[in-house]
Amino acid sequence: MVAVDGGMGDNLEVSLYAQRFEATVATRVGGGLPCRLVGRHCESGDTLSAGVLLRNPSPGDLIAVPATGAYTYSLSNNYNGARRPPVVFCGEGGSRAVVRRETYEDLMRRDLS
Repeated sequence: MVAVDGGMGDNLEVSLYAQRFEATVATRVGGGLPCRLVGRHCESGDTLSAGVLLRNPSPGDLIAVPATGAYTYSLSNNYNGARRPPVVFCGEGGSRAVVRRETYEDLMRRDLS
């Protein structure tokens, strides 16, 4: 089992629709042993991918999910007060941020007191 700083608040498609996503350790792409990739929310539905091949995952690694589908961003939420992650488009050896990481100020902005 590999736990990441993310989870069902970032991607509900796995628990809602049984969607399957691939993932890899960004610095060791491809291969490895089957792992259950889980999130930080401590819920039985907080699985991001079951049986994904990860090569020697270690604390501090960046796990890349190459495609997350059309609804992942629109279904993201603040489950347990978690902030939403940034959205980054990658391709042809480059990357660009298209949505910034949510701040604590963003999270608290709706509170009235």
